[in-house]
Amino acid sequence: MRVGAQLYTIRDYTQTEEALELSFKKLAQIGFEWIQVSGIGNIDPYKVRALADEHKLDIVITHTNPKEILEDTEAVIKKHEIYGCQHIGIGAMPQGYERDLIGIRKFIKDYTEVAKKLQARGMKLHYHNHGFEFEKFEGRLAYDVLIHETDPALWGFIPDTFWIQFAGINAAKQLIALKDRVVACHFKDLAMKGHKQIMVPVMEGNLCFDEIIVACEIAHIAYAMIEQDDCNGEDPFNCLERSFVNLRKVGVK
Repeated sequence: MRVGAQLYTIRDYTQTEEALELSFKKLAQIGFEWIQVSGIGNIDPYKVRALADEHKLDIVITHTNPKEILEDTEAVIKKHEIYGCQHIGIGAMPQGYERDLIGIRKFIKDYTEVAKKLQARGMKLHYHNHGFEFEKFEGRLAYDVLIHETDPALWGFIPDTFWIQFAGINAAKQLIALKDRVVACHFKDLAMKGHKQIMVPVMEGNLCFDEIIVACEIAHIAYAMIEQDDCNGEDPFNCLERSFVNLRKVGVK
């Protein structure tokens, strides 16, 4: 498994070409070679690709606006062709779909049609979870509905270790249940501050990353994309570097 950086962690530093160039330089200096593009400004995709190539960063997967995926699929495909990226991520079930079985199934139906178009062009749609997908409806987790009522040939997943554990689910077991449906997993640790759950650099919190790493191997997950939505006032590049170093120490490349 390879260690990558999820750009959403440094979203405040990726809103202009100049800021993105500096961010890519810093990521390369840390040692990153793989990235997930997410939360960047309205930057020409040719420029994004050129900067990534300059700093020897491979764009593995994205988070892309779900409205664009649904309503301007051809433009999304073109952008990813420029990136040299086959994996298109959707950050969450978008607003407008009720978070119940009817809403989930409507979402699956709508985006399956998009997923077919992506597959025809050599690409794949991937769903990223937060916590709400682990609410139960009629005795079933919403996430299980997403897993079992989608075609594995069309739908992949971007599981998030923090949010899975936040919802009371064993992260390692969940990753194994997603075997062969995940290219990139979001590595994010959870710690306690009083009664509050907070995000911290990987392997500095309470998640059992020894078990998670083994689970990733079992599930054939290729990339651990480090993401820390909230760095609690710290420099996000420092948080990324600490996560990177911690994972390298235990043999994750």
